Amino acid sequence: MVEVVTAAGYGRRTGGSGQLMANQTRVTPAMASRIEIWPVDRLVPYARNARTHSAEQVAQIAASIVEFGFNAPILVDSHAGIIAGHGRMLAARKLGLAEVPVVVLDHLSDTQRRAYILADNKLAENAGWDEKVLAAELADLERDGLDLRVVGFSDHELEVLLADSADGPPPEDEEQIPEAPAEPVTRPGDVWLVGKHRLICGDCRDRNVVARLFEGAKANLVVTSPPYATQREYDPASGFTPIPPEKYTGWYRAVAEAIASVLAPDGSYFLNIKPHADGGERSLYVMDLVLAHRRRWGWRFVDEFCWRKTDNGVPGGWPNRLKNAWEPVYHFCRQQKIKFHPDAVGHVSEDCFDYAQSNAKSRSGSGLLGCGVRGPAAGKHPNADANGHFKGIARPSNVIECKAEGGQGSHFRPVPSYARRVLRAGVHRRG
Repeated sequence: MVEVVTAAGYGRRTGGSGQLMANQTRVTPAMASRIEIWPVDRLVPYARNARTHSAEQVAQIAASIVEFGFNAPILVDSHAGIIAGHGRMLAARKLGLAEVPVVVLDHLSDTQRRAYILADNKLAENAGWDEKVLAAELADLERDGLDLRVVGFSDHELEVLLADSADGPPPEDEEQIPEAPAEPVTRPGDVWLVGKHRLICGDCRDRNVVARLFEGAKANLVVTSPPYATQREYDPASGFTPIPPEKYTGWYRAVAEAIASVLAPDGSYFLNIKPHADGGERSLYVMDLVLAHRRRWGWRFVDEFCWRKTDNGVPGGWPNRLKNAWEPVYHFCRQQKIKFHPDAVGHVSEDCFDYAQSNAKSRSGSGLLGCGVRGPAAGKHPNADANGHFKGIARPSNVIECKAEGGQGSHFRPVPSYARRVLRAGVHRRG
């Protein structure tokens, strides 16, 4: 028997009889030696690609790229024709990426290339799931704060899988946190490396501390939730003394300056804080703080997000106001043009429509006013229905509905994981 090792890496018999034994097979597959970065516009989709990608799936791929990075290069032939990765190419265009990673497969014959376009999709479909392991992994990821929609499962699939995981073994007892040692392990100025993240022990109002943490890097997005003004008592051992409302703006200025020192020119900064109520009225120090950013410190006030953090408001009752159910998140930047990609967190809608360019425009620069013709009459989207509506990606609103992390009686300050993802994808993407 004579064995031939093909370019594709499969041994085949050219003579003799009987089965080709595993210990007689020598496989030397072709392997890519490098990843290249190409302009998106250079890529040529395969005209006979049988794999389809809905707008919803492209949005899922785009959200995955935003969350995890562009980890799977697009496979192309020597003529820039796409072999595998049509969905990733569409997601890259949706995100406005100028370049993408590619791997050139120049060892395939034309027949092999066409066959591999099918095999790359079908072979992945032939795999299965261990649903018990899958449900447990999804439940763990949800407990870690991940928005499970970025992994590609539908809401119904997640509901069924997570319901199954609820029947599993009871969760382990909550970890007991030991008493703080008399001699602290971490001291001011220490920098901890947590995976790809850096954490410094120090005062965020100190620009030198912040500069040491960043080591010359720039932040595309900053999210901060500072302490309230004399609303809560803090551990005296922390060295922090609550700031009176009338002195809060002056105290916070150093925080804003530290952020400005490391924020990228086209970056964004989000401030989450809500004033407390005293004597039957809200304190005005947060309004003073927002105005100081704009009128005194050189920041641009882009927008205000509404973070709806509870279903029905905080339990309790007050003589002259309703229950708390939301907090504001203020969006600031340093220049008019910023990183802004709202479609990355959009959703598929059957109710999209466009206005004709002849419509009146808002003086605020927010776009066309809601009047006049739409749909086909506007010269766009010929597939729209009689009312001008069509299926597309709808831009999300500035209302973020997400429960706070932590139960009643505890108060966790980080913006919840989904809110973090919305803010990050909406104004910033890696790459």
